[in-house]
Amino acid sequence: MKNLLTIIILIGGLMFGKPSNVSAQESTTLQFMKGLSQSELMNPALHNDSSKVVIGLPGLSGMYFDINSGFPINSLIHKGTGQLADSLVLDIDKFHNSLSTTNSIQQNLSIPLFYLGIRIKKSFFSLGISEKEVAQFTFAKSLVTFIKDGNAPYMGQNFDLGDLDLDAFHYREFAFGYSNELIKNKLTIGGKAKLLYGKFALQTGRMNLKVETAADGSYLNLSSDMQINLSAPITVEYDVDGYYTGINGDNVDPKDYMLQKGNMGMAFDLGAVYKLTPKITLSGSIIDIGKISFKEDINSLNHLSTYKWDGIDFSKSIDEAQADYVDPSDLVDDEMKKIENSFKPKKSQFGSEAFDVSIPMKIYIGGTYEVSKNINVGILDRMYKYGNVSKNTLTFSANTLIGNFLSLTGSYSIIGDAATNLGLGMAIRMGYMQFYMVGDNVLAIADPSKVEFANLRFGLNFLFGRQHKTKTAEPSEIQ
Repeated sequence: MKNLLTIIILIGGLMFGKPSNVSAQESTTLQFMKGLSQSELMNPALHNDSSKVVIGLPGLSGMYFDINSGFPINSLIHKGTGQLADSLVLDIDKFHNSLSTTNSIQQNLSIPLFYLGIRIKKSFFSLGISEKEVAQFTFAKSLVTFIKDGNAPYMGQNFDLGDLDLDAFHYREFAFGYSNELIKNKLTIGGKAKLLYGKFALQTGRMNLKVETAADGSYLNLSSDMQINLSAPITVEYDVDGYYTGINGDNVDPKDYMLQKGNMGMAFDLGAVYKLTPKITLSGSIIDIGKISFKEDINSLNHLSTYKWDGIDFSKSIDEAQADYVDPSDLVDDEMKKIENSFKPKKSQFGSEAFDVSIPMKIYIGGTYEVSKNINVGILDRMYKYGNVSKNTLTFSANTLIGNFLSLTGSYSIIGDAATNLGLGMAIRMGYMQFYMVGDNVLAIADPSKVEFANLRFGLNFLFGRQHKTKTAEPSEIQ
C-alpha cells in the first residue's frame, strides 16, 4: 500500500507541481460523504455505501455541471457608481488586474444514463454509462492588455497577443469497475476500464495573433497562425474560387450523431484505500488516464495569414454636400470585408487528418479521521491537468450519518487564490430510494457574479441489501 500511494503522490508532484488558480471538475465535497455510492467516481476503491446492489436509471440518476475560471464575472461587468449606479458597466481595467499571465475558463457536464453496482463478499463490481462534455477556453493576459491600452505603447514593436485555445468535446463513457479487499480491514484496491466513444470534438492545436505597429503609426501588420481540428457531422462550404464561406449542418441526423462509434478511446482509473489505524483512513486515486482518437467526420485547418492595415481615409466623409461624398459606415464595411477576405482560408488549407483528444486527468489524495461512530472529518487534495492547464483544490470536510437515513457533509475549500468556498452535501434515504445533492460553493447561490466557480451534482439511487457498519467493517465502507 505504501508503494501504491507513493506512486500516486509522485505522479501528482511531477505532473501538477506548479500552483494554479481554480479547479472544480467533480465535487470534492462528495468524496467522503457517508452512505453515498458516488464516492467511487473519484476513487474506485472507496465505497461509502455498503449496499449489496446499487442501481441508477436513465432520467433519474441526475447530472453534474460545473463552470469555473480564475476571475469572477463582476471583475468585468458590474454595477456602476454615481450617475451610472443603475447601469451595468464594462470595467476593462478591473478585469485586467484580476488576470494571471495565462487564464482559462472550464465547463463540464456529465449525465449518467445507467449504473449498476454489485457487492459479492469482499469484491465490488460496477457498470456505468454516462454522457460527458468538456469545454475549455484559454487566453493570455496580453490580449486584454492590448484591448485596454491599444497599440500606442508599442509603436515600432511586434506585439504578441498570446495563444488562444478553445477545446471542446462530447463523448459516451462505458465504465467497468472492480475493487477488492486485499488485506482484511486494512487495504482495498480498485480500478476501472473505460470504453469511450467520441461524438464531437473541437481542438485548437495553435492560434496565435500578433500586431506590428509602424514606428510612425502609419500602418499595422496583423498576422495569425492557426491549426484547428474538428470532428462533427457537418459540411464545409466554399465559393467558386475555393475560399471558405461557412459550415452547413442542415443534414445532421441526431440518431446517427448519438450512435456514432467510429471515434473510439480508452481510459483507466486506479485507486486504493488503506486503514492506517482504527480511526485514520488514507486514500489515493488517479482518474481518467486516457484519450479518444477521432477519425470520423474530420475537418482540419492549417492557416497562416497577414494583413497590412493603412487606416481608413475619411476625408471624403466630412461634407455630405460634396459630389464625391462617401458614407463613413460604407468605408468601415469595405475595410472589414478586406480584412475578412485576407484571413479567409482556402480549400487547400483544409484536410481530414485524424487527431487524439486527451481526457482531463485528476489525482485525489486524502484521508479521514473517525471522531465517533457516525462522524468523521476529512482532508482531500485534488490535482487536475488538461493540456497546459494544471490546477489544485484543497478541501476540508466534516461528515455525519444520522439515523442511517440522512447523510450530511459540510466542507471548506481553498481553490487557488479563492479561500471563501463553503460546500454542502445531503443524501436522504426513503426505503430503497436515495436522493442526493452536493455542491462545493453554496455562496454562488447568493451572488453568482462574485464567485469564480460553481458546481452541482444531484440524482437518485436505488439501494438494496445495505449492511450497517460493525466493529469489523471493511475500510472502504462507511455506511
